[in-house]
Amino acid sequence: MFIALVVVGQALGGPPGRSAPLRLPPDELELRVFDVGQGDAILLRFGGRTVLVDAGPDPETARQVLLPRLARLGVERLDGLVLTHADADHIGGAADILRALPVAAVWMASSRQDHPLLSVIRAAARQGGARIEEPADGQALEWHPALSVEVSIAAPSVASGDNNQSMVLHVRYGDADFLLTGDIERAAERVLVDAVGSLEADVLKVAHHGASTSSSPEFLAAVKPQVAVISAGLGNAFNHPRDDVLRRLRTAGARVFRTDLAGDVVVRTDGHVITVALERS
Repeated sequence: MFIALVVVGQALGGPPGRSAPLRLPPDELELRVFDVGQGDAILLRFGGRTVLVDAGPDPETARQVLLPRLARLGVERLDGLVLTHADADHIGGAADILRALPVAAVWMASSRQDHPLLSVIRAAARQGGARIEEPADGQALEWHPALSVEVSIAAPSVASGDNNQSMVLHVRYGDADFLLTGDIERAAERVLVDAVGSLEADVLKVAHHGASTSSSPEFLAAVKPQVAVISAGLGNAFNHPRDDVLRRLRTAGARVFRTDLAGDVVVRTDGHVITVALERS
């Protein structure tokens, strides 16, 4: 179904835009991709409930960027903290978030249980009273009854690398669909295209910061995104996002928004109309 798209602020190619923080109406879902440099941290807000998907690259970013921005938004607790996979640029700030805010549940990918940060994160979760869960492929996360949040995990079909074990979230509200892909690469993308009934999503959080190993033409053809959001650090050493990925996204018909150029990318929907705003703190 076609969803109208309204862009507030400057789109890709112009100077960074800014929109004043707005009160979130109770019937709107917000996806906020924070500018945390070379890493991921995404806030989902709806009906007074909040979920943070990944927690940025390091404790300093959590303390100096994420926590102040969460406070500005009035977020005093999290209903859930999703850690898509055990890469430091996604979980580096998790322990500090857990120490600073009450968190009801931590949903963790089951791969790389030997990662040194995971023991610290688990200890912080236990100390804060958060329950720890490892969702299975196809499981629905119980967050809000008006939303569908389904987990897809390519494991054990794909055994190559931690990125391909990322927890992928398909969030549906009304006629609007968001797909959050962690760092999955082509092998996991192929599994999802073959295994998942429908991958179509109006808004795609581009995998692996726009790396060439992800966002294959076949995957983008299955997703058919109208909006693509890339979280990457300005001038990062990996040259993310890569030019070939940007070309593939545009060929697929997506409008591309990047945290390295625009700051926070804020996507809102009432289930029918999608609005994109850009904020630089």
